Amino acid sequence: MNNSTLATINHPEISKYTRAESIKYAEQLLIKMTLNEKIGQLFQLAPSNANIEGLAWQEKADVQQLIASGMAGSILSVAGAENTYQLQKIAVEQSRLGIPLFFGYDIIHGCSTGFPINLAMACSFDSELVEKACQAMAFESAHLGISLTFSPMVDLVRDPRWGRVMESNGEDPYLNTILAKAYVNGFQQHDLSSYNSVAACCKHFVAYGAVEGGREYNTVDMSERELRQYHLPGYKACVDAGVSSIMTSFNIYNGVPATANEFLLRDVLRNEWQFSGFTISDYTSSYEMLDHKTAANEKEVARQSILAGLDHEMVATTYIKYLQELITEGRVSESLIDEACLRILAFKYQVGLFDNPYKNIYHNSHEYQLLPSTRNLAREVASKSVVLLKNTNNMLPIATNKKIAVIGPFANSNQVVGAWGGLVKNESCITLVDGLRAQYATHEIVYATGCNINGNDRSGFADAI
Repeated sequence: MNNSTLATINHPEISKYTRAESIKYAEQLLIKMTLNEKIGQLFQLAPSNANIEGLAWQEKADVQQLIASGMAGSILSVAGAENTYQLQKIAVEQSRLGIPLFFGYDIIHGCSTGFPINLAMACSFDSELVEKACQAMAFESAHLGISLTFSPMVDLVRDPRWGRVMESNGEDPYLNTILAKAYVNGFQQHDLSSYNSVAACCKHFVAYGAVEGGREYNTVDMSERELRQYHLPGYKACVDAGVSSIMTSFNIYNGVPATANEFLLRDVLRNEWQFSGFTISDYTSSYEMLDHKTAANEKEVARQSILAGLDHEMVATTYIKYLQELITEGRVSESLIDEACLRILAFKYQVGLFDNPYKNIYHNSHEYQLLPSTRNLAREVASKSVVLLKNTNNMLPIATNKKIAVIGPFANSNQVVGAWGGLVKNESCITLVDGLRAQYATHEIVYATGCNINGNDRSGFADAI
């Protein structure tokens, strides 16, 4: 694409809509929309160039047709000026009402600049520092055209075998609530219309860290008292901080899938907490109802989800396939679609997409990435996330006549970004061995693999020992 079609760096004024104002304008737009267009706003599309694996739409023509016909409300895992511009241009110029898309991305512990994993940041016990880190992540993300990040994850950890522990704040409910607010405030900066902020999405609602056996997508069975005393406070802290959206979890809670759980999504979230943002499923979590045998087919999945209060479906297509049919049959009221669509439209007004659909989409947006100040902040966060050990027998600092042995398969690997590293590239990282050799140039540093992470080969033990 010719970069001249993109804007230069400029920040036209964006209205700061109150919640009431955004609802008013959304209601005026809703009246003009067809039922299909309203249903389309409830779908998050993953196009072929999305940075994910799985159910991305592989045919470019299908993606263009969906957007042009108003059958997509947002885009998953696409960032960067050229990519976002092309998709937004279709929505604004080819769809009947020109309703802009919003772009969601998993900016969890870094965008272009890598920060420590979330569990490590929690080890700092410094909420102000975490908030500053999130401001920096938001700055980079926003200037790549990202509207919303799927963070923070405030699931309380109850089993170290769970594969997403690294993305959590740990096991303490109090620390979890304090850091939850820091994440939301850092990302959103109390101004969704800002060119330097992104909306936050609190996840995974509810109690995903308590899955049985630490197994992903598994069941969660617990008393309501335990749920309220330990698990709900983190999510409630996000709501109190004004989080824009809530993501439902893959698991079932006491026999009912979180994505179709009316007790959670309506009784607790809407009625008790007065949450006014929108809810979104996790990646195809709607389909988990089929695996958990709580819905017979995709049509029933759509019915259960919309009745329970799910507003936006991530990648799964049960809404765009079956909601119109369910309304025609009288099994779902159109008012539920209006309710969900209204929240999506109001969000788009609040983040400024109706004032400037191409917000933060310009050819030299790379100039906002990897700034020295951001890299310095990442180093500060890393240093304060380190858990110090006792300096027994004054081993540190290491004397120049000492040899340093480094052992293990990961010590000589640059695969150090970790899960959910945003746009950070392992190729740009250095290995632990190379880092030590650069830092301790006068020391002799020896390295041995020892063993691999898979298998039982012990042939490297001798060198390591």
